[in-house]
Amino acid sequence: MTKFIYKAKKGPDEIVEGSIEADSENVAVNKLIQSGYYPVLVHEESISAARASVYRVKSKDLAQFTRHLSELLGSGLALYNALNVIENQSENNNLKMIIGNIKGRIKDGKNFSEALKNYPGVFSELYVNLVRSGEESGSMNEVLINIADFLDKDEDMRYRVIAALAYPGLMAIVGFATIFILVTFIVPSLVNMFIDMGQKLPLPTRMLMGASNFIKFYWILIIFFIGGAVLLFKRSRSNPALKNKMDRIKLKIPVFGKLVRDTELARFSRTFSMLLKNGVPILNSLEITSRVITNNAIREDIDAVYNDVKAGMSITSAIKKRESFPLFVSNMAAVGEEGGFLDKALLNIARNYETEADRAMKIITALLEPAFILIMGLVVGFIVVAMLLPVFEISLTAH
Repeated sequence: MTKFIYKAKKGPDEIVEGSIEADSENVAVNKLIQSGYYPVLVHEESISAARASVYRVKSKDLAQFTRHLSELLGSGLALYNALNVIENQSENNNLKMIIGNIKGRIKDGKNFSEALKNYPGVFSELYVNLVRSGEESGSMNEVLINIADFLDKDEDMRYRVIAALAYPGLMAIVGFATIFILVTFIVPSLVNMFIDMGQKLPLPTRMLMGASNFIKFYWILIIFFIGGAVLLFKRSRSNPALKNKMDRIKLKIPVFGKLVRDTELARFSRTFSMLLKNGVPILNSLEITSRVITNNAIREDIDAVYNDVKAGMSITSAIKKRESFPLFVSNMAAVGEEGGFLDKALLNIARNYETEADRAMKIITALLEPAFILIMGLVVGFIVVAMLLPVFEISLTAH
């Protein structure tokens, strides 16, 4: 149901205003007439961009919605009826409400792609443009399957990254928590015992005690420092010039830079391929693809490719000029462009870089685990040595 705002006459001189829920504007008018009102103005409650962006739907739920809609359309069901079925079966309240509003707009004669535009926080520009291409070509079912596959692939890549970093992250949290407890609670008790015995503390023990006192008395400053660093990092990302420098530095970091580049090139190639496959013009495809890239350095090169192609240059020649695209990409693009199957060539590029990204992630994970173990071992080892040195000195003095 969609909410409509109305202004109606209740009598010769009385005008009332309010809202009413209905499937369409005509249904809302009929409801008002049946209630004894004479409608003067009836319009759908507008959803501002700020309000529409509040709605959030998980990528997994969006992929499931898209695939389910594709299956229903493929079975011969009309779009409105297919949306009605999904709305009744959906367990996601946000998605259910969005589908209900989309149904109302479709019933009023709007296109599906136009209805999706009201929810930019859920349906990206890429999603809307692909749906529009499906409407124009009459292949909505195939387009929705491609979108669902794309969303699943993107979610799978995100999941693999999270899964790869989960174990090192857990090790880091446990290690830092252990060190914090040792330094804050256990070390001071042992050190005080040595001081009460009149034992002169060796340098490592005094250093450890200094660190312990600093954490104990200035922990608020530490929290403020960490919070300030996080805030500064977030603000730096909103500064285009600074973010551009940081993104270029990321690409030059050994191993990690390769992972970033491979991930972005895989996303670029797969998105560009899907748009071309579904009939979106090449310039529009480049423009949309640029917006799904998160690294500013690579995005600038894609924008430069867009400008070159707009000026009449071939996609291969434009790509060759840009630092972000390795020779492999330009060679594969050249083969695809000359053979008339650029979308397939780009898909092969995407698969290659997704494989490379997986390998880079495995290397990073393999390096992180021993690095964390080594760091934690050194810190804990220093604490143990600092605590044992006074014991050894007491033992030597006793003998």
